[in-house]
Amino acid sequence: MTASVLRARRLLPTADRWIEDGGVLVARGRVVRVLTSPAAVRRAVRAGAREHDLGDGVLTPGLVNAHAHLELSGLVGALPRGPDFRAWVQELMRLRASRSARRLAADARAGADQALASGTTCVGDVDSVGASERGLADHPLFTVLFREVLDAQDPSRTAAALRRVARALPRRVGRIEGLAPHAPFSVSPALFAELAGPARRRRLPLSMHWSETEEEVRWLRTGAGSFGAWLGPSPRCSGLELLAAAGLLRAPLALVHGNFPGRGEPARIAAAGAVVVHCPRSHQWFERPPFPLRRYRRAGVPIALGTDSLASNWDLDLHHEAARLAAVEPGLGPRELWRMLTVHGARALGLEGRAGELAPGARADLCLYPADAAGGGGDAFLERVTRGGARPRAVLVGGRRPNRSGARRS
Repeated sequence: MTASVLRARRLLPTADRWIEDGGVLVARGRVVRVLTSPAAVRRAVRAGAREHDLGDGVLTPGLVNAHAHLELSGLVGALPRGPDFRAWVQELMRLRASRSARRLAADARAGADQALASGTTCVGDVDSVGASERGLADHPLFTVLFREVLDAQDPSRTAAALRRVARALPRRVGRIEGLAPHAPFSVSPALFAELAGPARRRRLPLSMHWSETEEEVRWLRTGAGSFGAWLGPSPRCSGLELLAAAGLLRAPLALVHGNFPGRGEPARIAAAGAVVVHCPRSHQWFERPPFPLRRYRRAGVPIALGTDSLASNWDLDLHHEAARLAAVEPGLGPRELWRMLTVHGARALGLEGRAGELAPGARADLCLYPADAAGGGGDAFLERVTRGGARPRAVLVGGRRPNRSGARRS
């Protein structure tokens, strides 16, 4: 296959690199080399690469959404806002059950279309009913498809949950299989223990809702609170302790939400190599207390960003997530915000070095931002992007622009 040079007036391979008049050498959908000068571009073309001049813009890696539920994309605007999380869950379950499998698959595809159009090229998607598995089978969006599993602390449901885990996802070029134990309160200790084997054998990345509500944390540790009325006896330990006991507190692990970490838990997460995924506008939707960002950063925990679902968000645009976080954390610099949108998300999904950056071996999934966003250099550009002031004018998957049917253009 002939290599291609994607040439642009400016490149931002990572948050700390800004290149003028360079390019990206791409072959078989991967980055071969970042070309740092016009002379390097000319050498690659003389060696046989086909040149594609993308013009006066800024070429960056595509964004990484570390947590989404694409199958819920048809529920935008259908659920109430506010802090009553249990009522929201009950209404979500009712609405999802009212939609056919075919419709949920179409919803997942529509959500993937929306995410890709906004500059997201990789998503960690939680598939609870198989809708994403069906709907995204040939979609150009690269997905880590986390098969959700839970038994609601009910032993009669554990075997069925394990049968779901045992069935491996069909292999596809644009998809990686993952495993999503739903949450520490909805997965029994016995089920956690049984998940360790397949997770280890198949080297599956893990994603789990963790420490999302105070009620969850209270019930897990003491058995007190409203959760006891529908879950039964508490394990009387933290969610992290349940993960550790099962051998699942290890990388790659995305701990989603993490709003109420206990004493010492950020340090424990950092030591395990896990990543906390924050969903700023879902956080806003539920009117939750301030996210403990500084505690995690002091402990050295990488923070990635996700959108959650359109059942608790207005759209799937990661630029809006970064802008919301910047608004509530004005001291957070644009380079760190960009890392949250890219390399930290890749790490959360087990894709470190393979997504979220322009580097040899990474997927050639790219965004081209307009020239008017580039004035003032790299930091000024990142300031505009992470504060919601710029959107890509083109998105490339594997070095090519996807067409409307989902296939990539040659």
